[in-house]
Amino acid sequence: MMYGRENLIKTSLLTFVIAFLYLSTGILSLHLLSGHNIVNLGVFAPEGLALAFALYFGKKVWFGIFLGQFFLAYLNDVNIFSSLEISIVNATEALIGMMIFYKFRLDKELKTFRDIIGLALIIVFVLQVFSSLLSNFSLFFHGQLSHDQFIYSTFSWWFGNVMGQLLFTPFMLLLLVHFRKINIKTYLLYGLIFGIFLYVLEIKIAITNPFLLLSLTIPVLVVTIYYKGKVYGTLMSVVVATISSYSVYKATGAFYFGNETDNIINYNLFVLAHVATVFVTGILFEERKRYEEELHQIIKKEVNKNKKQQLLMLHQNRLAQMGEMINMIAHQWRQPLNHLSLLNQTLYYKYTKDSLNEEIIEDFKEKSNKTIQQMSSTIDDFRNFFKPDKEKTVFCVNAVIDHVLEITFPLFRHKSIEVSFKNKEQYYYAYGFPNELGQSILNIVYNAQDALNEKKIEKKYIEILLFRQQEMIILSIHDNAGGIPEDIIDKIFDPYFSTKNNKNGTGLGLYISKIIIEEHMHGKLLVSNKKNGACFKIYLQAVKPLKEEGNGEIKQSCKNEEIASDKFKI
Repeated sequence: MMYGRENLIKTSLLTFVIAFLYLSTGILSLHLLSGHNIVNLGVFAPEGLALAFALYFGKKVWFGIFLGQFFLAYLNDVNIFSSLEISIVNATEALIGMMIFYKFRLDKELKTFRDIIGLALIIVFVLQVFSSLLSNFSLFFHGQLSHDQFIYSTFSWWFGNVMGQLLFTPFMLLLLVHFRKINIKTYLLYGLIFGIFLYVLEIKIAITNPFLLLSLTIPVLVVTIYYKGKVYGTLMSVVVATISSYSVYKATGAFYFGNETDNIINYNLFVLAHVATVFVTGILFEERKRYEEELHQIIKKEVNKNKKQQLLMLHQNRLAQMGEMINMIAHQWRQPLNHLSLLNQTLYYKYTKDSLNEEIIEDFKEKSNKTIQQMSSTIDDFRNFFKPDKEKTVFCVNAVIDHVLEITFPLFRHKSIEVSFKNKEQYYYAYGFPNELGQSILNIVYNAQDALNEKKIEKKYIEILLFRQQEMIILSIHDNAGGIPEDIIDKIFDPYFSTKNNKNGTGLGLYISKIIIEEHMHGKLLVSNKKNGACFKIYLQAVKPLKEEGNGEIKQSCKNEEIASDKFKI
């Protein structure tokens, strides 16, 4: 009950507002052009407002349009019967326009040329043919229009209403649709400034050449539409019609300078030129913006898709690395496990010989704990190595290389591969993700190890050089496995491309390494053949090491860390 009452109040208020706007704008339209030869061929605003309200609010606007048109006709000396009939025709015409508009699925926001052209065709060939013919037949039937006046009056009615709807329907419809998004103060300010500009040109300066007027007003209109959209453009086209009508009323300027026909043509073409400009440029600009937004969304979607694919590849690569890691842990643990086995056997032997004492038990405890701690430390080393970096930091490149060599040393020793890391006396710092860099180096040295294992080479080696050229740190990893065939060297960084004959490669290691170096750390990863082997070079931007506040000491110092590669033959 409460809801029905509120709905009735809203409908009544809407009816009153529509009736008032129809009547007031109708009086203003007739008054501005009153007494001049173009009065019947001028813009009739209420018809455009009525159609806009019908398209936005639907059938409930019928009575408001009826009331507005009735009082407008009756107050202009149309007899009561003709006033009633004309009011019914015009109110019904708006509903017919609404039904056809939605029948053809046109958009209230008038986003495309289809929407604008569709609306224009409905107005020109349906609504105003219906309205002008029936309304003038009513006037003719009730003796208020002579036979000689019928054709001219019908054409004038049709033309004036067409102009009114082409101008005011888009203006009011877009205003209603976008009302909540519009900054009203800015919106009205634009209309006021443009109105003053037109007033000066048409009334104060009284320019008589309509083409000169167009050359001054159209660029302003286009610039406004480009930055603010066609919602602002329709407002400015209404301002054009209002000021131009006032110019006619004041009998000055371009629309009261020539003969009657010229005045009619100049006035209407001037208004239509602005209306056409609003929709042609407005839709073109909006379609361009929509295209750019759609393109941006497509790019964003593809980038996200690419990121997901890269993450999947990175995950696959890490799974493969985990398998290698387990292999390396096995090599790392082999000696400690053998040591533990020997300790256990010794303890058991002492027990069977009944020669256990406190000293033997303490020795067993100390040595077994030390061995277990060593094994636990190995697990921690591998776990930390594969832990993803959360944020960029300044780190020592030497320390990263040492860490990689430390965890791979047992495997290389088992495979009889000699690893050389030179130029350790210089310490270089970079900015980025140290763990990711370590994984990239690991991918490269592990690929080198696979290539060496496939070849029957008496002395296998991997040579690592670290040096600096100007502002770049260069890390060179060179093996003697014979190099990469020239026909595939350009493909080795492609995803899922693998040269491993045993088919155990994922083809992701070098691809992931390139992504890490070039995208995550803004460096460069290149490969070439050199001295019977492949040579990978990583280029990183050199930075100064961070210092602790207060003591000036290097925060991440290579010098204070144990250099793991001291264990290697260098």
